[in-house]
Amino acid sequence: MKRKLNKYLAIIFIMLMTAFQCIYAKDSMVPVRVGISDTSFKNYVFDNIEFNNASQLYVLDSVTGYRTPIDETDNAVSILMENSRFKIYVDGELKARNLEGPVLIYTKKGSIEIKGLKRKGKQAAYRGYIELIRSSKDETKFSVVNIISLKDYLRGVVPNEMPVKFGLEALKAQTVAARNYAIAPRIKAYEEFDLCDSVACQVYFGANTEDELSDKAIEETDGMIAVDKEDKPILALYSSTAGGYTESYSHAFSDPITQKFPSDEVDYLVAVPDNEEFKTLETDKKAEDFYMSRPESFDDLSPYFRWDKEWTKTELENVLNKTMPVQSATGFISPMLNKGESIGSIISIRALERGISGKIVKLELKTDKNTYIIQKELVIRRCFQKNGISLPSANFVISYINAKIPVYKFSGGGFGHGVGLSQWGAGKMASLGFKFDEILKHYYKGITLKEYQYIKEEQK
Repeated sequence: MKRKLNKYLAIIFIMLMTAFQCIYAKDSMVPVRVGISDTSFKNYVFDNIEFNNASQLYVLDSVTGYRTPIDETDNAVSILMENSRFKIYVDGELKARNLEGPVLIYTKKGSIEIKGLKRKGKQAAYRGYIELIRSSKDETKFSVVNIISLKDYLRGVVPNEMPVKFGLEALKAQTVAARNYAIAPRIKAYEEFDLCDSVACQVYFGANTEDELSDKAIEETDGMIAVDKEDKPILALYSSTAGGYTESYSHAFSDPITQKFPSDEVDYLVAVPDNEEFKTLETDKKAEDFYMSRPESFDDLSPYFRWDKEWTKTELENVLNKTMPVQSATGFISPMLNKGESIGSIISIRALERGISGKIVKLELKTDKNTYIIQKELVIRRCFQKNGISLPSANFVISYINAKIPVYKFSGGGFGHGVGLSQWGAGKMASLGFKFDEILKHYYKGITLKEYQYIKEEQK
């Protein structure tokens, strides 16, 4: 057992004592640090955690090398913070305290199970190892980080980002996009890890959700990424359903550093129609003609290809009184609405600016108290909630029904930001005989597929 332990420790020390070497890498050679959230995907910091199958685990303090004594009959390991230091219990008995950490958890075989954590209704389990690292924002709490190979990470991502029923070629396209996003995310929002495990990054559910067909897609595209004209890995954004027309990056996302919106163009993330006959949709009339009809499209099998949402005038005012103070904090609502303030009585709602896909970029909300300008698709979607749920997309047209009880009706298409690959579109393209590279090149313009060149860490 000591030999095995020393082997694991040696791997860690090799990774920490490094020099750089560029190699063409397979997925199994590339490490990924993934932050694990709670069952609701809301929290990424914890003050305690418990692991099942204690007898199968090694629990180490990475600073001192101290290994928590665990017997073959032990069941659970509990770890919590006390005075900004780690305490470790095994089956309720205190085994260690005042550990600075990070604390490392390895498994002798199989995967690591976090007690009480569910993914897809199943017990959450993770390959690789777990690192518990003190939070940089709150020293009384810690982050749970799954350190894993890119290959095993993708095994927990691909079947959860795309239904495996979409077929091998669609799954291969999704795999390349997910691999790209793992190595080149839009922003690094967390200090303790590279990627989160929710839709805010990519959905990663761990070992208990892997699938044979998505595993095959990962194997058949091993190490393959998409690069731009400068041979750099692309930002491979994707969403569920584009609605027949994807949008340009600049009309959906702000600059991650300056928050400038609209942001600068990204030459491979431009608006793409599913049919060359589709015209650009920058006006209300063009958007209305498109989104209140059902043209043949790669997305037309999606349940969100077309949708409608309705509110009475009073209902919508109540919704906006709740959502706009929250969204005002983003800086994309002017003037800001503070908590407790009322928007007043709605006079009109209209799109001031649309993207090429008809996506609303800037919206005007006029009331008897003020005229509000709401920008950016995600902010717009989160303002106009229905039953507590954000709009599926910002590709919609607005109707006002002036009846005995006035109603606002939004008729739209798509689900998600609509930039880059459309997952439902990829599924239909695959069913029509398109290969994965053709799918990728439809959604990401001017790209090339190549083997990933990884900066490998090597012992000095």
